[in-house]
Amino acid sequence: MFQIHYIKLFLAPVLWGGALVAGRVVAVNLPPFTTTFIRFSAVSLFLVPVLYFRRGSFPRPSKKAAILLVALSFTGVLLFNFFLFSGLRTVTAVRSSVIIAFTPAVVALVSGLFFREKIRPLMGLGILAAFIGAVITITEGELQLIFSRALSVGDLFLLGCVFTWTIYSITAKYAMAELAPLTVLTYGSVIGAVLLIPFALTEGALVDLGSQPPETWISLLYLSIGAAGIAYLFYYEGIQAVGASRSAIFLNLEPVAAISLGMLILDEELSLAVALGAVLVIGGLFLTNYQKRSSPTAESKLRTTEQ
Repeated sequence: MFQIHYIKLFLAPVLWGGALVAGRVVAVNLPPFTTTFIRFSAVSLFLVPVLYFRRGSFPRPSKKAAILLVALSFTGVLLFNFFLFSGLRTVTAVRSSVIIAFTPAVVALVSGLFFREKIRPLMGLGILAAFIGAVITITEGELQLIFSRALSVGDLFLLGCVFTWTIYSITAKYAMAELAPLTVLTYGSVIGAVLLIPFALTEGALVDLGSQPPETWISLLYLSIGAAGIAYLFYYEGIQAVGASRSAIFLNLEPVAAISLGMLILDEELSLAVALGAVLVIGGLFLTNYQKRSSPTAESKLRTTEQ
């Protein structure tokens, strides 16, 4: 039984890593709000019956929980995915995966600075390593560019992913004190899809969906059912079976999977600077999660997909 759960814990971050590759395909053909609306409408249709089957009813959230769910949906669904798919229009899946992998270090830093969560020495080293790795990746190893030119628009969008997911993760910690993780995920997806309706209509791309090529639809199906549905269920089941601390270690596989799949499927190149940045970010992610094993936060309980 435990072996099956370890397989699921292995597959979950691999599916999340593949989401960046699928997102790169979709971002070329569809605007960000339209993509996100289709994605979370589909995953809502998938998760609602799963929640009802497992709980036997739909939990009724308190007023506090409802406010938290709206906040989660706005940051983790609407804003995060807008930044993600906007960034993927110009930034490769390989490079974007390294930048986004910097997120857990930012979550740990913000939690320590503003919520008095203890930052132990190795965690601090992990945050520093991840920060240096992200800087090397964004500048392609030419650190002097930080002072000589502005970041690209794509880089700014991906940094927006990092900060919106940080807010989402910290808010999720409080939401999961009120509701179970699967309930938070399901309700957040439904609310997010509703919030996205006016933005998707404004983009005007919904009327042209019939003309989209097959690879766009395949990628959308993967983004919704695979990365935002099955992957989360696998991860939750893994947490229940082996604990959040052991499960968090598997998150190191996500950027590795994204880099590997980007090179394999999209024929993207891995430059020396991005490779070095990836090593530092993934190493920092490992150190950050290792130090949080005794006190896992929402980042090790609720992922996204962001991914």
